[in-house]
Amino acid sequence: MPYRHAAWAMLLLAPVVLLAFWPAYFGVLPSASFAFHAHGMTATIWLALIGFQSWSAHQPDRRLHRAAGLAVFAVVPLFAGAAVLVLHSMATKFALRTDPFYAALGARLALHDIISTFVLIALVCTALARRRNIAAHAACLLSTAILVLPPVIARLPIPRFFHSGELIALTLALVAAWVEPRGRWPFLLVAGIMIVHIAVFETIAASTPWAQIIMSFSTLAVAPFAIAAMAATLAALILAWRRVPPRRSPVRPSRATAEPA
Repeated sequence: MPYRHAAWAMLLLAPVVLLAFWPAYFGVLPSASFAFHAHGMTATIWLALIGFQSWSAHQPDRRLHRAAGLAVFAVVPLFAGAAVLVLHSMATKFALRTDPFYAALGARLALHDIISTFVLIALVCTALARRRNIAAHAACLLSTAILVLPPVIARLPIPRFFHSGELIALTLALVAAWVEPRGRWPFLLVAGIMIVHIAVFETIAASTPWAQIIMSFSTLAVAPFAIAAMAATLAALILAWRRVPPRRSPVRPSRATAEPA
């Protein structure tokens, strides 16, 4: 089985995420907005699910792994809906200039999150469609954890430089691709997305037309967009799941054909 120690890596990521988001979320839970609650909890549950599935895949009895895997049909659509909610919150703070951080970077971070969310959903759909290819299935799911690293690293109380989060995530993705060649391409894809993040952050996301789009989005009702994101994500997951035909039970010879005439 590939990625035998991935569960330990996910376990080590947990305190890093807690430290990074303690000032902005975990340490101020009572005062956090519903959008940040939804985004924070769904992202946390997703990372926990990846860690649990990495562990359960290496157990002798795989029934728990298969049963827990069905949670993606709830967690990922909820994550997509929550991403829309927090995107709207960021857009509002950018438009109204109510927060210095989002007033300066809100529009850029919005496009960063949009790209990451689409890639995460695509990787999960691919993992479902390739679930009988163990290496590809595992790599697609594990690579989604690398997508969360840039915002985590950007919030850690450590010395860093601009785009250090993307560059560190890119390096880890390349290392993961090198360690397990059978699941190489999802990690290479994520490494490429980190380069896209940097390029888009400095170009399209910094443009006036994009800033106007984000400000316009802040004036719209967010609920229809969140519901549409959840419905579209669920539909994509179901279609991906159905791409794999069900296993056929072995045909047992009937008594009439088994006994000689």
